[in-house]
Amino acid sequence: MVVITRDRYVVFQVLASEDLPPLSSIKSKIWEEYQRIFGINGTTGAGLFFDNYGEEEGMGILRCTHKALSNLMVILSRITDICDKDVILIPLYTTGLVNKAKSYLKALEK
Repeated sequence: MVVITRDRYVVFQVLASEDLPPLSSIKSKIWEEYQRIFGINGTTGAGLFFDNYGEEEGMGILRCTHKALSNLMVILSRITDICDKDVILIPLYTTGLVNKAKSYLKALEK
């Protein structure tokens, strides 16, 4: 039996009280929190992948499977600090097409 996974793309923004944390710190914090809440099997099944993150704007695209979308929203709302800096991760837009997510991101950057 073939299992089809449909991807979802979440355009997110990072707001910080000080300087924005680097992408590597954001990635590790999301992975760590996802693993803590949903376990290793839940994390590997989520298919998390970061795409098009702009360090100066603090906006990027995060890919996950359609089944993991609600779990990802929970994780984004739970993260409040990265590298000892107060942050808020805001999901701005969700779509099933990567090109639509990229065009939305470009429209926000203008």
